[in-house]
Amino acid sequence: MPQGDFPVCEYRIEGRPDGPTLVFIHGWPDNASLWRYQVAELGARFRCVLLTLPNFGEQAVKPGGVDFPELVDRLAATIREVQPHGQVGLVTHDWGAYVGYLLEQAHPELVGRMAALDIGGHLGAPGLKPALMIMGYQWALIACWLVGGVIPPLGGLMSQGVARVIKVPSRQRAAIRSRYNYPYFYLWRNMLLPWKRRNLLQEYRPRCPVLFLWGERKPVMFHSPRWLQIVAASGGHAAGIPRAGHWFMETHPEIVNPKISEWFSPA
Repeated sequence: MPQGDFPVCEYRIEGRPDGPTLVFIHGWPDNASLWRYQVAELGARFRCVLLTLPNFGEQAVKPGGVDFPELVDRLAATIREVQPHGQVGLVTHDWGAYVGYLLEQAHPELVGRMAALDIGGHLGAPGLKPALMIMGYQWALIACWLVGGVIPPLGGLMSQGVARVIKVPSRQRAAIRSRYNYPYFYLWRNMLLPWKRRNLLQEYRPRCPVLFLWGERKPVMFHSPRWLQIVAASGGHAAGIPRAGHWFMETHPEIVNPKISEWFSPA
C-alpha cells in the first residue's frame, strides 16, 4: 500500500484552533476521554487532537486488531491529516506511549517533542515476581481476546474480570471489551516469532526531547534506570509522581497538567 493510503485513526479536535498542536494517544483499556482533565486546562493554549486507537472506539474497525507497523502507519497518516505542515507534540500513555515511540522512531519528522506517561522506551529485566505478574495478566488478556473473537460478550466479561484483579479503575473497567486486548497478542507473537521481532521497539533512542512521567505507587515499574538516562540525553526530563498509580493523569491532574503545559509551551 503506498504511503499516504493508510486509514486514519478516529479523532476529534478541541481547544485553541490556532494553538500549537498536541496529539494525545491513549492506551489500554482507554479511549480519548482519558485526557479530559488535560484538555480542560491545556485547551486554552493548545490545539488538542484526541486519537482513539483502532478497535478501541464504539465500533471495531478491523477484525483481529492491528499489528504495530500498520498502527504506526495509521498514526502517521492521521498526524499528516491534522497537521499537514510542521511537527506536533505527542502526549502518550500506556500502549499509546509504546506506539508513540515506534512512531517517532519511524517518522521523526512528524514529532517535535513528546510527553510519555508511565511506559518507558526501555524496560530492562524485571525480577522473577514482576515478570510472572506481567506475563500472567498479559496472557490472560490474550486468552480473553481469543474467546472474544468467537463470543464477544464472554470475552468482554472475562476481560473485565482480569481488569478487576489487576486493579484497573472502575471507570475504565466498566467499558472494557475484549477487542481492546489485541496489542498484547501482537506483542507476544512478535517476541516469540524471530522473523516478527522487527515489528517491535528495539534499541530505541528518541530523536526529540522527551518528558517522561511515571506513577511511583505501583507493584511493577515499566521503565528502567537506563531509560531515565536516555531521556536525559534526549534533552528531556523525567519525574515520578508521588503516591500516584498508573492513571495519574486522572488522579493527579493538578501535578501533570502544569508539567505538560510547560514542556510544550513555546520558548
